[in-house]
Amino acid sequence: MTKSGLSVFSLLFLTPAWGQEPRTEIMKWQDGKSACVSLTYDDSTINQFRIDVPLLNERSMPGTFFIITGDIQGSRNQPAFAGRPIMTIIRESERVPTTKENALERTSLLNYLQTVQLVPELSDFSAQRLGRFLQRGDYAELGKVVDAALAKLRKSGASYTVGPRKSAVGDKRYPLTWDEIRRYAAQGHEFGNHSVTHPFMPALDEANIVYEIEKSNEDIREQLGVKHTFSVEAPYGIDDPRVRTIVAARFPLTRNWVTDDFMDGFLRDDRRDPTTSTREYVQWQRGPLSRTTLDAMKGWVDTSIGHGIWLVLVFHGVEGIGWEPLTTENMRAYYDYIKAHEGQLWIATFQDGAKYARERVNSKVSTSRSGDAIAVTVTHSLDAHVYDLPLTARTTIPADWRLARFRQGEEVRWLPIYREGGNSFVMYRMMPNGKAVTIEKGAN
Repeated sequence: MTKSGLSVFSLLFLTPAWGQEPRTEIMKWQDGKSACVSLTYDDSTINQFRIDVPLLNERSMPGTFFIITGDIQGSRNQPAFAGRPIMTIIRESERVPTTKENALERTSLLNYLQTVQLVPELSDFSAQRLGRFLQRGDYAELGKVVDAALAKLRKSGASYTVGPRKSAVGDKRYPLTWDEIRRYAAQGHEFGNHSVTHPFMPALDEANIVYEIEKSNEDIREQLGVKHTFSVEAPYGIDDPRVRTIVAARFPLTRNWVTDDFMDGFLRDDRRDPTTSTREYVQWQRGPLSRTTLDAMKGWVDTSIGHGIWLVLVFHGVEGIGWEPLTTENMRAYYDYIKAHEGQLWIATFQDGAKYARERVNSKVSTSRSGDAIAVTVTHSLDAHVYDLPLTARTTIPADWRLARFRQGEEVRWLPIYREGGNSFVMYRMMPNGKAVTIEKGAN
């Protein structure tokens, strides 16, 4: 491999003997890097911002943070139950048992009362524990659990309505403010949708799933702008076909599901070897846990570089706060390792990694030569207002060029010339769907 990540074979194949037309290739990853890594964080726990963001900023590395908007001070959309009046459902349950037809409305209600209203009669209820019944369609067993919980509510004699979130004694929430998040976004970090309350969505009906993601998106759009409404992660890393239909249709990018036909997906619980994939693009998600060794984490980076993989890292807790927390020492050492490989590894936000791959796959390239000037145009069929990342192009040039000047619109700069075995090329970032790029021979 050369310093640019190009093999001698690639150079021999791509560089023509002069007298032939030049050729242009769009590189797989930005700046011709061998692989891509995206650092993503779930749940917006406070140490991600107290500890991780400063570590990332020190290394000029962007992160993608999936935030629970109901926990952020100043959010307009608060936790709620979307549906019929709560007491109507509870009273109805005395004469109508739980069936497949009404189960999700009832589990949505119970989840709301247990996680938001902290109803004591539901202290042992968990929507997530219902997942095994839902997965195998066992509504008889699910109904037993739900009917027992509803019976407790009826027996209490209490009246329940939608209201503000209640806090438990010793609640360890550390709410952020939107002002703080805007400051982090201005530093180059991406923010994504992780719902209003972080529910287990397979146990919610469609109305409550839609409320969770659309109301979260409203606050993100209002506070941060439309750019930060690109990515979503349905909580708990779920892979549920019903939820997928509802969520994936509303977002350009999900971290739960790889929806691009040209990309193979190996999600967090997937133990298959990603290097066995035959597709050009592979998204490989790994989620470090408290017990994960630093050597194992470094190995993910090495594998990705060696095979051109998009490594998507999923972090949660940091330094004792949050699920499966990692130590500051390990985070710092891991970031140093990733930064040390930046010559081969493009460190990108989650949305930028996806945007680049989609732009490249959907691009058409045209290259022509007139005297000592080469013209290159790149167009793609995607929405140019959304897909606005520059692509990295590589164009072959005559062997006798010593200087090359790049021009696209008002942008003009000199390009380094790469040589290998008598073959020559230039590599540069260009905006697709823009004016043609001109590469000219410079005077010696």
